[in-house]
Amino acid sequence: MAQTEGAGPKPLRADAERNRQAIICAAANVFAEKGTTVTLEHIADIAGVGVGTIYRRFPTIDDLVAVVMEAKITHYADRSEQAAEQAVDDPWLAFEEYVFFILEQQATDLAFSELILRPDEATALFRSEITRAFEASVLLVDRATAAGALRPDFDHSDLYLVLNANAGIVANIGRESPDSWRRFAQYMLQAFGHAGQQQLVPPPREWKRDS
Repeated sequence: MAQTEGAGPKPLRADAERNRQAIICAAANVFAEKGTTVTLEHIADIAGVGVGTIYRRFPTIDDLVAVVMEAKITHYADRSEQAAEQAVDDPWLAFEEYVFFILEQQATDLAFSELILRPDEATALFRSEITRAFEASVLLVDRATAAGALRPDFDHSDLYLVLNANAGIVANIGRESPDSWRRFAQYMLQAFGHAGQQQLVPPPREWKRDS
């Protein structure tokens, strides 16, 4: 019986899909451990597929990052909006859980950390979702500050400081001390909830809401 025009043999389609899923799974693990500065050849080797196979599916590393990280970045934006809404009823709990959420994501996925700290290098989709997360986190901080849950001199850009500091902790001692990010988060949350005796230096220019 002649095959319908344009329809390929089912076994080939199944093989192609298995290869695609193997590539995505391998890439997710590699990106989480090493970030996005890896080669397609390395991922092909981990996935157990030929180099030609991965290049046919994903011509560049950015194409693969876009597929692998889309759901996680969208979840980050959704979670940010949820935190802002939660802050209406319980601003401190909303802020506390949000800080733990972001820092844990950084600790377990280096690619995620890279994308949220360098959004200008991300794809248009990621930039849109990261902007959505940013705007929600501004609202979260505003609500928590207005309710007195955060110290009055807390600035939204202080979150940027925390993310950068946590990225360094994860990079330098995360493998030997995987829970170090959690202790750091606890320290920072204690500091954010209580005004100190000494006036703070001005916040960094990055992450200012007018930037």
